[in-house]
Parts: sequence; structure tokens; C-alpha cells
Amino acid sequence: MSTTTFDRTTRIAGPSSGSGLRETRLIIRREVLTRLGNRTILTATGLLALFAGAAAGIGGWFLVDSLGGAGAMSFDPRAIFATAMISALLASLVYSASSLTSGVVEEKSSRIVEILLTKIGIVPLLAGKMIGIGLVTLIQLLAIGGTAVVGFSVVGGWSLINVAVGPSLLWFLLWFLLGYVIFAALNTTLASTVSRQEDLGTAVMPLSVLQMVLLVVSLYVLPMNLGNPWMEGLSFVPLFSSYLMPMRFALEDVSTWEMVLAAGISVAAIPALFWLATVIYRNNALRTGSRVSLQQSLTSDETA
Repeated sequence: MSTTTFDRTTRIAGPSSGSGLRETRLIIRREVLTRLGNRTILTATGLLALFAGAAAGIGGWFLVDSLGGAGAMSFDPRAIFATAMISALLASLVYSASSLTSGVVEEKSSRIVEILLTKIGIVPLLAGKMIGIGLVTLIQLLAIGGTAVVGFSVVGGWSLINVAVGPSLLWFLLWFLLGYVIFAALNTTLASTVSRQEDLGTAVMPLSVLQMVLLVVSLYVLPMNLGNPWMEGLSFVPLFSSYLMPMRFALEDVSTWEMVLAAGISVAAIPALFWLATVIYRNNALRTGSRVSLQQSLTSDETA
């Protein structure tokens, strides 16, 4: 493993609060404009929005027609609503994680990070990247989800679902934001341990597997174990809460204090996870070659 020498004071010395905020805004602007100016991203978002609206309209029509013809349905519309939310959450988190991690590795492999670190501190750089990509993902989610809501509304699908749609969507957005920040910090931590795109998949594999486990638990295990103390306890754990709380909210009566407490725990975990991401990124930013273990990543490149 080769190591590029670099003035350590340049990397560790943090910027003043004023310059830090200015640098963060610059990185946010760069990330947002880069992605919103990409025609492929815009075209894909538009097509997905049209598909989501059409699918929601056809699905809503099917539900309305089934209820009108048979008088009862063999499935719970609330479960469909919750499944749609969880699926949208997973797709958004996976997409945003891919954009974030590939960007981190690309900057290392092309050595752009060496230039960035001479001008911008670690904290503004990471915060700006996470916020910028998060904003773009949120815009895409609102565009695609908005057309789905409209398509479902046109055919009167909401009348079949005994769920407070407005609060449900607001809580979903909150869980998306919390889930995004937590997974973004963890993905950045793992992505910074490699410097080649071909090693990225292996590095972030643990989080990919965890997200699949969370999907299975939220869609299949939780609905069959509503009221189970273990499931309720897991829904308060950061990472788990973004998947389990929306499902619990849709399928059972969840007290407001439970939602607020679970969100508060996730918020409290974010500073620690972001600090870990900055430490790992700082120690690995200039390391090139093979993948670095997390244990090695906790030491600076000068002492590794």
C-alpha cells in the first residue's frame, strides 16, 4: 500500500466557523448543480415519475374495482401503502449511497481530493457532499412520489386506505432524511477505505446486506409479529427505525411519543457517526492501493 505524503496540519486543522459554512455551501452547490445538470439523471427521473404515476393509477383502479366488485379484499390496503413507502425508502437510500460512495472513491483515485483538502476542511467537504446529494435525492423522491400520489388520487384510491395519509407522508420524509444521513455517514466511512472503484462493492457489502435484512424484517417479519416486544424494541434502534417505524405506523397504533423518541435517538446518533466518518476519511483520504481495514483506518496514514 502506497502513501502520499501531505502536510498533516492542512488536513487536520479545521476551518473557522464562517469559512466552514462558506465551504460547505460551495460543496453543496457543486454536488447539486453537477447532478441537476446531468441529462441522464433528469431523463431517468422523469421516466420514473411517469412510470410511478401510471403504476399508482392502475394499481389504485384495481383496488377500487376489486372492492366494488367483491365487496371485500383478501389483502390489507394499509399493508400495500406501507410496502410502497418502504420500497421507496430502500430505492432512495440505495441510489443516494451509490452516488455518494462512487464520488468518494472517484475523488481518491483521481487524486482530486488532494487539491480539495488544500482548500477545504474535512468536515465541510463531507457535510457538503452528504447534504448536496441528499437534496438531489429528496427532489427526485418528491417528483417520483408526487406523481404516484396524484395517480393514486385520480382513481380514488385513498378512500380505501384507513391511514392518515398526510401525517404518514410527513413521517416518511422524516424517516427518509434520518435514514439517509445515518447510512450516508456509514457508507462514507466504508468507501473511504478503498481507492479503486472495483473494490467499492466489497467495501460497502456489509451495509448492502444489512439493508436487505431490514427490508425482509420490515415487509415480512414485522407484519406477522405486530405487538412483539422485540420488534417494537428494534424499531427504536437507529438504522432499524427508518424501516420499521413507517411499517408500524401504517399497520398498528403507534403513539406519537414513540415516533418522537425513535426519531430523537436517531438524531442523537448522527453526530457520533459523522465524527467517525470524518476520522476514517481523514486517515484514508490520501491512502492509495489496496483496501485498508477499519482498524488501520483509525490510525493516521503517517503512523499506519
